[in-house]
Amino acid sequence: MHQIFQKKDFADIHFEQGEQLTFSYRFGMAVYEESFDSHRLNSVGWNGAGYTLNVLEDMPSRLPVGEHQDTPAFRLEADGRTLEFDWRFQNFSKEKTANGLHGILTLESTLCPLTVRVHTVLDGTGVMERYLELCNTGDTSIAIGGISLLSGAVEENTTSWDPFFDPHHADRLYSLGSFESAEWGCEGLFRWQDLPNAELTVSGKWQTERYRHPAFFLKNNLLGSLFYGQLAFTGGYDFRFCKNTDVNKKGRNCRLTWDLALSGPKPMLLLAAGEAYTTPSMHVGMLIGELDDAVNEMNRHLRRSVLKHTDVRGVKGLVESGMGPERTMDIAACKHFIDTAAAVGAEVFLIDAGWYAPAGLATTEWSKRQGDWQVSKDLYPNGIQEVRNYAHEKGLKFGMWMEPEAIGPLSRVAKEHPEWLATSFSFHETKKQLDLTIPEAAAWMEREIIRVIEENELDVFRLDHNNRVNFWYARSGDSCGILRHYDAVYGIYERLRKRFPDLVMENCASGGSRTDIAMLKDFTHTWVSDWNAAPRSVAITNGMTMCLPPEMVDRLISGMFCHTRGSLDLQVRHTLFGRPTTNDYNCVGSEMNPMQIQFVKHSFDLYKSFVRPMAGKDLIFHHTPEVYGTHPEGVCVLERAAEDQSRSMIGVFNLCMAGERAEVIYPRGIDAGANYRVTFDNSGATATVSGHSLCAQGLRIRLDGALQSELILLEKC
Repeated sequence: MHQIFQKKDFADIHFEQGEQLTFSYRFGMAVYEESFDSHRLNSVGWNGAGYTLNVLEDMPSRLPVGEHQDTPAFRLEADGRTLEFDWRFQNFSKEKTANGLHGILTLESTLCPLTVRVHTVLDGTGVMERYLELCNTGDTSIAIGGISLLSGAVEENTTSWDPFFDPHHADRLYSLGSFESAEWGCEGLFRWQDLPNAELTVSGKWQTERYRHPAFFLKNNLLGSLFYGQLAFTGGYDFRFCKNTDVNKKGRNCRLTWDLALSGPKPMLLLAAGEAYTTPSMHVGMLIGELDDAVNEMNRHLRRSVLKHTDVRGVKGLVESGMGPERTMDIAACKHFIDTAAAVGAEVFLIDAGWYAPAGLATTEWSKRQGDWQVSKDLYPNGIQEVRNYAHEKGLKFGMWMEPEAIGPLSRVAKEHPEWLATSFSFHETKKQLDLTIPEAAAWMEREIIRVIEENELDVFRLDHNNRVNFWYARSGDSCGILRHYDAVYGIYERLRKRFPDLVMENCASGGSRTDIAMLKDFTHTWVSDWNAAPRSVAITNGMTMCLPPEMVDRLISGMFCHTRGSLDLQVRHTLFGRPTTNDYNCVGSEMNPMQIQFVKHSFDLYKSFVRPMAGKDLIFHHTPEVYGTHPEGVCVLERAAEDQSRSMIGVFNLCMAGERAEVIYPRGIDAGANYRVTFDNSGATATVSGHSLCAQGLRIRLDGALQSELILLEKC
């Protein structure tokens, strides 16, 4: 853990003129450089120790562009042409921002009336943001096909690696870390895979399902460099990595290229005459270190520059409770649920889908009646204020669920405005997806959200989305509607955040189908999966806290089948490494189990007193990063620690087939020169141990079988 570097901020942009133009972006300890030569912007290398690549002018370390065929720093297709080699330099400027620097390179195409501004934003962390601004300077529209936000050469190992690796095992040079599945209920299942001597693509939301978070980690096993990135876009993407270890005249070296692209039906965008369009952005970093160095540096960047609303109402990580249409949602059920939530220490009561459906039909018709967002008089004859007031009396905030992009077939709005439904490839209407490229539809949706929030006096607003918005065309039929649709989505929630600055806004999308940072920038937190049964629930917590700060990551205890497997302690404790949400623990009319309620409340009290004071600046460590598969096996160890090393919480979770086992855990978030009070939550036993001993000898934890856990608290004495 290179903490000495993580506490320093640095941002610099150096523009060098000469035979070729060179742009050096320095952020944290990372350096990325590009050159403009022969009408092409080229990627010419990275450095993870802070050096510019021409630090020794007679021994430059930039990649030799002439020896690489695949060096363009970005890619565009316009009107069927690939624009890579035909740019004309116009100008370069840089300006100071609140956190760092913003560089703007302006290029003009010699093939069509298109100007591209290449934006690079540095905020002092080890992560840079890159996006493009496309400007049509002609008098007719331009069809934009492919868009690669960052591409080209990444690294070249010019010295022979034969002494280190058998040539027959060249695949071991690089490892790619990503989530193994794009399917529902399998979010966050992280694993490394060797990068072959070929192209390997990680994709999501277009040619695959939509539940893989758009993030990657790329590790150079020979030299220790680690590249990592996230795409701020809710639509399709393709991250392509190509490694070339073919024998050549130098012997056998390795060249690595990448292409970080948006994906979808072509054309992706119809750029009108005179129009300027800003693309989604890539957030990319590089360091010499380990996985959690990258995770925590990305978290620092996201907290500083992207996710700015996690402490709405002065609290990071309210403990929520919520009830949905899988059960009766009448007044009696709501009051029972609120009583249970208050008993375990929850701070929010939220009514999920179905509050607008007639009595007895919420379970079967909640989806079909979306769009008519009026509180059901059958379920709530005295209005929703009866439930809201009861929640407030018990000390809980009140919230409601909405899926405003959906209009069900039984809704009034679907009958009045069938033209608002999005159309697919074959120009058949989708089932119930609202087409937000239609201004009237987008305006109606925004008004409805505002009305629901204001009429029902919400403290908390939960957004859901259960449709697949990755295959339909704009109503004009001449381009894919995905980019325009999500521009409308982002705009709506940006305006809502400004209108309701104190509203807790939770994102949810059929579980984890919209967890990208573009979608989350105006939200307080997000649901990352609808799968909550152990042991995969633990794997999901493990993986999703690799790409989002833990205070953003909602995890559920009780309900949605998470109560069906494993010990109560495992079910509850892994949620503490995200943001815990609770359901109820017994049916209406039955008694609460005091032992069960007491343990849950004890765990939530620990969350409030131990975790929440450090939330938003804490570090997270994944001691066992690879936890994957339908039924993950072995053990998962997570650690959540204060930035100042004053406290740390470690969870040890036995998974499937664990059996009786002992683990030695070496805390990572502590000061080796201090003493710590160590508490073992299973027994309540405490001990004072030196940080040096903890780091050198570790903690030996013994668990008896599968789906059990231990929680260890370390506090500096």
